This record gives sequence, C-alpha cells and structure tokens, in this order.
Amino acid sequence: MSPARASAIRSRIALLVLAALLAAVALGFAAAGRSPAALASASAPSPWASKRNPLNTYLAKFAWAWTTMLFVAMLPFAAAPARVVLRYATATLYWLAMTRWFFGPPLFDRLFVHTGGECQLPMPASDTPYSMSACRSAGGAWAGGHDVSGHCFLLLHSGLFLAEEVLAPLLLLLASLEHRSPAASPAARWALLAATLGLVGVWLLMLFFTAKYFHGVEELVSGSLLGAAYWFAVYHMRIVAM
Repeated sequence: MSPARASAIRSRIALLVLAALLAAVALGFAAAGRSPAALASASAPSPWASKRNPLNTYLAKFAWAWTTMLFVAMLPFAAAPARVVLRYATATLYWLAMTRWFFGPPLFDRLFVHTGGECQLPMPASDTPYSMSACRSAGGAWAGGHDVSGHCFLLLHSGLFLAEEVLAPLLLLLASLEHRSPAASPAARWALLAATLGLVGVWLLMLFFTAKYFHGVEELVSGSLLGAAYWFAVYHMRIVAM
C-alpha cells in the first residue's frame, strides 16, 4: 500500500472517530430534555448522573493514563517510533497546559477566572485560590465563570490521538499483514485493537452522559473544540511537521 493511500485511510478512520465522539455529545445533550441547571437541582435520576459512577471514577478520570498504556503497547509496531513518541509528548504537554499547569494555573482555570469565575470560600481569606484544585483543597466552590467541559476536552483529545496513533495503524497493519515485530504474535495485535475499540467505546458512553447530565451547550462546545484542536493542528493541518 502506498504511503499516500495509507495516509488517506488513516484520515478517514480519525474522521469517523471524531464524528462518533461529537455525535455522542450531541445525542447526550438532546436526550437531556432540560437545562443542566435543572438537572443539577433535581435528585440524581440515574447512577450516570453521579460523578462517582465506576466508569468515570476508574476510566474517564484517568483517560490519559489509559491512553498512554495503549500507546506504549503500540510502540513495538510503530513504523517511525521517534516521530510517534514526539507526537505523544506534544499531545501530553497540550493536555497538561490545558488542565494541570501552565506556568501557574492551567489554561482552563485562567479562562474561568477571566470570564468572571472565582473561588467562593466558606470563610473570608486574604489569599484567594486561583486554580480549581487549590480552591477545592481550601473547601471552596469554583463558580461563576465559563467552565469548559473537561470530559469533552479530554475524551476527544484521547479518542482522536488513539485513532491516529493506535487504531488506524493497527487496522492498516492487520489488513496488509506487515509484521514489523516478528517476536509479537498476531494475537497481540488483535488484543490491542480490541482494547482500543473498547476504550473508545467507553469514551462514547461517557461523552453521552456528560452531555446529558452536566454542562451547558457553550461549555460542551468549547470542550469539544479544544479537544479536537490538537488533532486538527497536528494531523489535519500539519502546522507542526511531526
């Protein structure tokens, strides 16, 4: 198979995954039937309305860790490991800058504060926390600003990265029977494919319930756009040659 044809197939697979992820968000929001504010004030209508449901607690909250595990498992089959690792490193830095740290509070927290958000503490304090984690550690409530959907961001970012770096290469590898690592059995490839499809399936489910029970449309849209931004820039527009 020519490199151009393989690249086209990879792009189609990634676009299919993107369409499925966005459809899950849209269907979840449509299924809500009323505003997220009303849902929040009502008693939990199902276990999925709780952030403590098992899939959220053990999978979605550690989405990038699960993504990393599948990525590492794929490395022995990668055609250009150095480039693949570089793309993983930049994808990880993008996730960290948005959600964990960016020379201080992460970009999501900075956006929240700049759109009128603040940490509402139970008792007045001389030093108001400027990050969600610090606010919650101090017993405060992070409220008032634009709360980008972290689940939409992370699960789209993870799903699209997996589509490009694990799912599409595996499908091409299995289809062409190009065994780049003779030491690994074909069963290992099929197992990795099944695990990747299973994880993306969980992301679809979590996106549906995130959109159904949490966040408003603006927050879902911003989370989805930012979740797809790295993929669009690196794999589609190829702004950075990697």
